[in-house]
Amino acid sequence: MKLKLDTVLAVVLIAYFILHYGLIPRTTPYWLFAIIFAGLIVFGFLDTLKLKENIYGKFKNITLWSLIGITIVSAFTSEIVLRHESLPTFRVHDIIIQQEYAIKYLISGKNPYATTYFGTPLEQWFYSGSEKNPALYHFVMEPFYLLFALPFYVASGRILGFFDGRIPLLFLLFSILAFIQKLNLDGEKKRAFMVLLAFNPLTLPYALEGRSDFFMFAFLFAALYFLHKNKLYISSGLLALAFAVKQSAWPIFPLWLAYLWFRNKNREEVFKAVGVFFVVFAAITLPFFLWNPKAFIDSTILYLSGNTAHSYPINGYGFGMVLNQVGIIKNLHDKFPFIIFQFAFALPLIVILVRVLKKNLQVRTLIIFYSLLLFVFWYFSRYFNNSHIAYITTVVTTAYFWPFDSAHTERSRSAQGKPYENKRN
Repeated sequence: MKLKLDTVLAVVLIAYFILHYGLIPRTTPYWLFAIIFAGLIVFGFLDTLKLKENIYGKFKNITLWSLIGITIVSAFTSEIVLRHESLPTFRVHDIIIQQEYAIKYLISGKNPYATTYFGTPLEQWFYSGSEKNPALYHFVMEPFYLLFALPFYVASGRILGFFDGRIPLLFLLFSILAFIQKLNLDGEKKRAFMVLLAFNPLTLPYALEGRSDFFMFAFLFAALYFLHKNKLYISSGLLALAFAVKQSAWPIFPLWLAYLWFRNKNREEVFKAVGVFFVVFAAITLPFFLWNPKAFIDSTILYLSGNTAHSYPINGYGFGMVLNQVGIIKNLHDKFPFIIFQFAFALPLIVILVRVLKKNLQVRTLIIFYSLLLFVFWYFSRYFNNSHIAYITTVVTTAYFWPFDSAHTERSRSAQGKPYENKRN
């Protein structure tokens, strides 16, 4: 008799979560704790029973989905209700406030990239005791962050009478879990992956306050899934959507391009897939760029690099703070050519990673290398914050659990005259 890894992770991480975060507005009732404790007991008890594998797996999955649904949906609902009943700035990240008002601007015909956010609740959101929030001047997210949330905004307004930007975020978080369920992994690994992604103690608190990492990662994860299934056009379109949500997806591009080039002998297929990517990305971003090119570039590019008025300050745990601590950078709002260091370290790394990727053509290798390149790019950027570190842990977790591309492995071994062995992941 042995407890499975998915059981241990579920007990530890879910117990930690419910003891630190409210599941019902104001006070979590003890009957809800009892239901969750009972679910965890059942989840573990199933490991001790001698059941057929399909029956065992079915009951484990039902129990886990129930636990995830009860805890995470309750926690998100609690945060949304508490905010709606108190203040629009209560226990929510500023990007949610800005998203909600950017959608209002868009519906009214105003360019969300060419207007300020003074006079909105974002002005009351606590940023600093001595400085104004630079987000009041710039909307940093890419357009699909607004466009995807727009139907939720309309439906939520009609059904609930209000909209909270965490509603589409919650939907996208569960979409990632649904894709995990479709991966070719054994039941224990699949459930362990779901638990770690859903209850990662570094990422879940940020998701609860509405930060946008899972919003982008849902599209990136789906793109990787269809790339794993060799559905290149669908994968390329979804990757473009990830790029059109948040810039943290962008460093994967040279690695993705190399993967396509090495993996597919049919160059026409590669060019078509890349074409799909650019068409989808341009269809979403180009109208906003043409609406006001300067405002769009200022907000989505220059704001992050410190090259426009009211840029984001040097912050976090990266190279910029090292330079500040040793006295090279005197003021955290100063301009500094971080891009030189980013490219000085990132370009040689890309060359190395592409060479290694050519010899290890697996989506999981692509994910690992994306996490390495993203870390280097972020570390030498203007800011490298807590949520960035947390997001990298999500990518690393995904890389660890990602299954091998068996079809490619089979082709590679056949080309070498070796029999293919279907090894269990």
